[in-house]
Amino acid sequence: MPLQFNQDAAIAYLQQFLTFNKARGMVSECSLETHLKSQHPALAGKYLPGGWVISPKTEESSRYRFVISVMPHLYVNEAELDAAIRSRETDRGFQALATFLTQSAIGVIVAGAFSSGADAGPAQLIWKNYSYIDERLRPNTGTEPFDRWPGTRGRASAGNAWQADVIDRFRLVEAEQLTGLTLRQAYYYGYLKQQLKKPFDDPYDVDAFIVSFRQAVMPVEIKEKSPTPGGAFGLDAGRILMMLRMCLATDSNALYIVREVDNSATRQFVNWRCITLSNLVMGCSWNLQAGGAGMGGGATQTVMMPGSLFEPFTDRNLSEEWLEENSSLQTAERSKAQELAENLAQFL
Repeated sequence: MPLQFNQDAAIAYLQQFLTFNKARGMVSECSLETHLKSQHPALAGKYLPGGWVISPKTEESSRYRFVISVMPHLYVNEAELDAAIRSRETDRGFQALATFLTQSAIGVIVAGAFSSGADAGPAQLIWKNYSYIDERLRPNTGTEPFDRWPGTRGRASAGNAWQADVIDRFRLVEAEQLTGLTLRQAYYYGYLKQQLKKPFDDPYDVDAFIVSFRQAVMPVEIKEKSPTPGGAFGLDAGRILMMLRMCLATDSNALYIVREVDNSATRQFVNWRCITLSNLVMGCSWNLQAGGAGMGGGATQTVMMPGSLFEPFTDRNLSEEWLEENSSLQTAERSKAQELAENLAQFL
């Protein structure tokens, strides 16, 4: 039976590495998962956890992209982890997702952890990696495959003090969700960075994937945001490029979901809103603005998007009909272009 972390220990561990803004975004992922399971349980099975998007630090790192999916449970021993991997291997949604990534020349690694002792915390885990090859998850030994990745000077980022409302929201997260979220961070910061000391080029994470019953795949980005005074939302330019890298080869679309909150000190929830990657590209401003710090520590650039182009995120966005209509990036772009062409006459 999978184990769970102590709540206080998990939160304290995460605070070592995450700024409160990053933590706020992560707890929003949990909020969306809870929302889907409670309001749309029949459709929640189409929603799959995301993973780390990394490249080895080489002169041509863009040629070597990998997505690492971290198993969301902490297992008692290696045998229990291996059994869970075999189940994942035969899962329809996972195979559709792995095929989607492989067709985009993105490697797939699945990682899982088991406890090193009865009271092991996030810093005392044993990790095992499985490489997706020929539709199978092949177990690696030791620290493979990262033995072949260059560099030993990687280091984990440092967190900062979390605001009280962020800590309160983490305390409301279900124990199973908190364990899964902590495992994902422990893999990157604790295992890859602190233990293996691996440097990476362009590290990112993709928050989730939607996989339809017809095996259409859409990467998902989830953020908590309040609009500007003019009603716009700022989106990280690098994440737009990351989603395009995933989607272009297979003509797939992506979805950006915002947990909208107001501008008050308590950041009260307003609504779930979303926009497709196709509509984002067609409607965003081309003038970038300065953003916050990214995963690599450097400043990010923000793309501004009019809030009027976002639509409410509802069960409709998980229906087979909506996914069929919007899953092709090129078809959705053509449809939007035809709509925009009809508006040109007023300025001609």
